[in-house]
Amino acid sequence: MVDAGKFQPHELLEQLNLLRCEMLDLEASGHIEFDGVHVDHRASATNLLHYLALRRHDIRGLQAQLAALGLSSLGRTESHVFSALQAVMSALNRLSGSNANDAVLPEAVLDIGRGAVLLDRNTHALFGPPPRGRTVRVMVTMPTEAAPNYELVRDLALHGMDCMRINCAHDGPEAWAGMIRQLHRAEKETGRPCKVAMDLAGPKLRTGPVEPGPAVLKFKPKRDDFGRVTSPARVWLTPRLSPEHAPAYADACIPVSADWLERLKSGDRVRFKDARGSSRSLRVRARSGESCWAESNKTCYIVSGTVFELQPRTSRAPSRTSRATPQKNLLVCRVGQIPPKQQSLTLKIGDTLILTRSLDPGQPAKYDPKKAIDQPGSHWRNAAGFFRLRAGW
Repeated sequence: MVDAGKFQPHELLEQLNLLRCEMLDLEASGHIEFDGVHVDHRASATNLLHYLALRRHDIRGLQAQLAALGLSSLGRTESHVFSALQAVMSALNRLSGSNANDAVLPEAVLDIGRGAVLLDRNTHALFGPPPRGRTVRVMVTMPTEAAPNYELVRDLALHGMDCMRINCAHDGPEAWAGMIRQLHRAEKETGRPCKVAMDLAGPKLRTGPVEPGPAVLKFKPKRDDFGRVTSPARVWLTPRLSPEHAPAYADACIPVSADWLERLKSGDRVRFKDARGSSRSLRVRARSGESCWAESNKTCYIVSGTVFELQPRTSRAPSRTSRATPQKNLLVCRVGQIPPKQQSLTLKIGDTLILTRSLDPGQPAKYDPKKAIDQPGSHWRNAAGFFRLRAGW
């Protein structure tokens, strides 16, 4: 017996109802002209729109809540999306003690039985009868070497290939024809039929490079909603001439002199002025191979040539009267080459984008001191020399 007080049925029903409304809106949008769809396939076309509306969203959180209640998580409903959603909503209404009447399914909506029948029928019409001993069909995407290599295609057919997929985004008509010739020869030799699916490449907007951004490295600690540091920035200090790969959880990787790096010990502090002239420091935490881990509790901007000054843990901070005098225990190092940042072009509704065939790298829009656009739009080039733009882009 489910205790309705331990879950929020109204919140789940609200989420499911939003999905249901989006399915109906997409169905009414005119994306599919049903007058041009054969009457035998109109229900399937409607179900496809419902499936697309469902898969527009990441519903994993919703699925976990439904599964915890012993309800369908909508994970295997491809052949009957709308009716499955409606069944889950009806079950939630009953669990919550609601007296809401169950909605009547439209005639064009597929239920689980009819959807399964149509799926089997269409699969049989497309691929033929299922192979002996299994109900699934095996589709294999052809590599380039399949065109001249008959033995490869024959072995794939012998080992159960039911459909040869040719990716038309690669190779060309001559290679595609060669793959099909090898398949026809293999069919005659093995006695095994095999379908051919040619996957046509869709429209692509090909752009050239974007000019690199400034060579500056930024890292910052994690803070809570009140601005308090909850986790310092983790910095990987590594030899600039033989750098070691930084772990994935490093917030920054900084190349420095190997000789200077050897002197670092846990607890040492590295002081510097960052690219903005702000006084900053790193606390050395541990060595790892030839590299070191350090941490920072403040946001830092590092550029090539930034001067790092090592202050060993045992030394005392210089007095105000001696700050101008170099300290013997203060070891200096300059940061190695920082790679330029990879830039992107962010476009919003109403922005102007300049399209050109020039080989010059694209540039983000430039702004004047008042943050108004000084140079209208951004420059991208099309490597193929043409563009395909869709309404609404």
